Amino acid sequence: MINMLIGISVFGQNADSKEAIENQTKTTVNAFFTSFGEKNPDKIASYIAPEVDWYIYESKLFPWTGKRSKREEISTVFKTLFSYFVDGKEEFNMQAFLVDGKDAAIFAELGRQFKSSGKSFKMHIAIHIKVENGLITQFYLYEPTKVLEKAFKKTIKN
Repeated sequence: MINMLIGISVFGQNADSKEAIENQTKTTVNAFFTSFGEKNPDKIASYIAPEVDWYIYESKLFPWTGKRSKREEISTVFKTLFSYFVDGKEEFNMQAFLVDGKDAAIFAELGRQFKSSGKSFKMHIAIHIKVENGLITQFYLYEPTKVLEKAFKKTIKN
């Protein structure tokens, strides 16, 4: 009990140590991606802080892109995103998952298939996530949105 009062867990790890912070970051990011894989927008949003710095490169073609700042918006982002693509036809191959304190960087290859035409695409992405107190406070997705737009424009022309 005394150890907990002075900030040392019963496991002997300082609650504010870099290792403890990195473990919390890894745990939160893994839980976020597990929920993403389950396609559960409300559960995904539960890992987001009430106030968040969220940005996916904006495209006028895709309503899930752009800046968001509230947890409530994130569930809608994923409901919309999932509605555009064929369920079960996505690929997410994580190539690297790097953690430094509260920051995580994910490098991956993402593939999806549009429902509207069956057209598929693959692209490389990078994500920067910041975790504080077990919640995601920053999420930046770097993707070649033009690849996605090109595949979608082929969809609407056919």
